[in-house]
Amino acid sequence: MAPGGTPRSDRRLGLLPAAAVVAGSMLGIGIFISPPEVAADISGPGYFLLVWALGGAAAICGALSVAELGAMMPRAGGDYPYLQMAYGPGVAFSAGWLQLLATFPGSLAAMAVGVATYQLPVLAGPGFAETLSLGPISVDAPAFWAAVIVVVLTALNHIGVVVSGRAQLLLTSAPLVVLLIASVALVTGVGVDKLAAWFDHGQVMPAPSAGQWARAYLPVYFAYSGWNAAIYIGGEIRDPGRNLPRAVIGGTSLVVVLYLVLCGGYLSLFPLSELAAVGEAGTAAARQIFGAAGVIGVTTLILLAMLGSINGTVLTGSRIAFAMAEGGDCVDAAARLHPRFGTPVVALWMQAGLALLLIATRTFDQLMDYASCAMLITGTLTVLSVVILRRRLPDLPRPYRLRLFPLAPVLYAISSVVVVITLLADLDLSVFLAVGWFGLALLFYAFVSKRRPGAATSGAADARSQAAGEPLRE
Repeated sequence: MAPGGTPRSDRRLGLLPAAAVVAGSMLGIGIFISPPEVAADISGPGYFLLVWALGGAAAICGALSVAELGAMMPRAGGDYPYLQMAYGPGVAFSAGWLQLLATFPGSLAAMAVGVATYQLPVLAGPGFAETLSLGPISVDAPAFWAAVIVVVLTALNHIGVVVSGRAQLLLTSAPLVVLLIASVALVTGVGVDKLAAWFDHGQVMPAPSAGQWARAYLPVYFAYSGWNAAIYIGGEIRDPGRNLPRAVIGGTSLVVVLYLVLCGGYLSLFPLSELAAVGEAGTAAARQIFGAAGVIGVTTLILLAMLGSINGTVLTGSRIAFAMAEGGDCVDAAARLHPRFGTPVVALWMQAGLALLLIATRTFDQLMDYASCAMLITGTLTVLSVVILRRRLPDLPRPYRLRLFPLAPVLYAISSVVVVITLLADLDLSVFLAVGWFGLALLFYAFVSKRRPGAATSGAADARSQAAGEPLRE
């Protein structure tokens, strides 16, 4: 550990592990849970695929934008340092706490509950989902096993980023390749005739309303979340000016292609009305194609992908609390590093504790909506910071520069703002909670939070230091 409690300066993650963090963070329970929810709000297969294509385009626009940010300032903390530079300490404080309270613990809780509800009972038997008796206490089994998953993967990240990165590569690469091959085979072989027939039946389906588009987009957004994962560990990636943009853009593009192929595969097996009722699309598709015998193999691959997604979220999310603590916006202990492993252990276990609290108090649907709405807010602010920093700091060295600027960040922001406004008009509770946390954090910062002298300008100071050729403080 370097003097002053800063992380070790050696960068230990290469291109493949960093890309695996991005792909693993994206390849979550969403692609198996979200399609039925989208099908319930969308009236035809063309609109169904369109909303997934629009979500994928938004994810790529976001990835292109944060690739410039990450290459420009490769440091731990993800969105937080860029928001501080672009908007000032108040917005960075509020967005950071929204991520601490909603985005990352909500995502961890949703994915862990999803795995414990859908994949584990298939592999371990239906009794696995029954209520557990722990002495005089009765515990919901999915909630218990979801908590176990969060604790075990947090402990793995406690041991070290290299161990976690290798586990991430293993958990992500095998199911990613196999699922991609299986999806291509599914669309081109098993059900392509049925899929083509659906688009050729001549019936014109009514277009979804604005509220239906917004409600359908929310689970799609959740499924694609994670495209910015590499910037949370930018300080630990080797040659970040080259490897970080490749990891962000490459990992995102691969998952977008996989998701569109998988959605085409679902349509080749189920009419929308049936897809809306299957619960978890991956296992239902495996049962339809392979029967009971094939379900175990496919569900095992899905489980590995889910664990990779949860592990990537544990790894990236803890860096937010670490960066905020260094800036004086979180408890000082969150910046504490393990003397042997060099990992932010307090931040890791703070995040785990919040996830466990959400697991105990929220349902799966509530967890997914809660995390998605928070991500819409912080993601839009981060992507737009590319535009602000281009104007404010035009001479800052940028190893990767976004092309067709500012098309990508503007398109991303427009899509997100339209969805948030529509959900607010639709009185969606989850978006009110996310907006409420953000607003309360702004008020707290303005009237209560006492910043250290000079801390408010730390982001700009870092930028000026890098422009002068000095190394960034990680």
